[in-house]
Amino acid sequence: MIQLKQIESLSSIKNINNRIQLKYKGWEERSAGQMIVYHAVLIDEFDRTKELFGEKEIQSSIDEKIEIEHPTKNFGFISARGSFLINISNYNKTNLDTYHRVDRTMVLDSLVGSFFYPDFHLLINKRSLVVTDLATLEKKRIKFDEHVDIEWAYFINSEQIQIIQAFSNLCFVYDLKEEEITNQRNIVNENLYPNIFRWIYRGQKFNSNQLEMELLQRNGNQHFISTYFEIV
Repeated sequence: MIQLKQIESLSSIKNINNRIQLKYKGWEERSAGQMIVYHAVLIDEFDRTKELFGEKEIQSSIDEKIEIEHPTKNFGFISARGSFLINISNYNKTNLDTYHRVDRTMVLDSLVGSFFYPDFHLLINKRSLVVTDLATLEKKRIKFDEHVDIEWAYFINSEQIQIIQAFSNLCFVYDLKEEEITNQRNIVNENLYPNIFRWIYRGQKFNSNQLEMELLQRNGNQHFISTYFEIV
């Protein structure tokens, strides 16, 4: 069950990258105003982009939801025309892409975020999750129906994952053992917090399910009320 504590401001939770860095290499504008950003992948200050991806630079973006380095193990995560878990000891890559069938076509699920736990990596997509055991690299793909739109997900314990839906006040628990959704509910009482627009993920501490979220409520004329919460 989600337990909320209102806080005055965000604490700027940030897991520091000591070994992996994305070095900006430039950008270009494609058709319809699409901007493509290029980076090089540095590991221990050496450019390893060619060894990892066969190119001098990759299309990638930096986002606060995407954790790119395990704080204590030799693993990283890079999004570059796909989602890749990387063993930074030997540069082996594990592809974590997940596809859904839409109108007889296989469509790649959209990346939302990446987070490392002591022994697992959790990849969060718009309507799917990928749990990877870092000892064996065994992957468990969890797909949801098309009505699911994920803002964030995190382990409650070794057998349950809490999912917070985007642009709503809804959440649910996925039971890994039973392989089913349980405990669907509102995050907060809408009588106390009316006109909810969305919850926004703002940070999570390593080796815990403690995270910070921002609640946006509509206040008319495209204005919003912002309230910060700590989830414990």
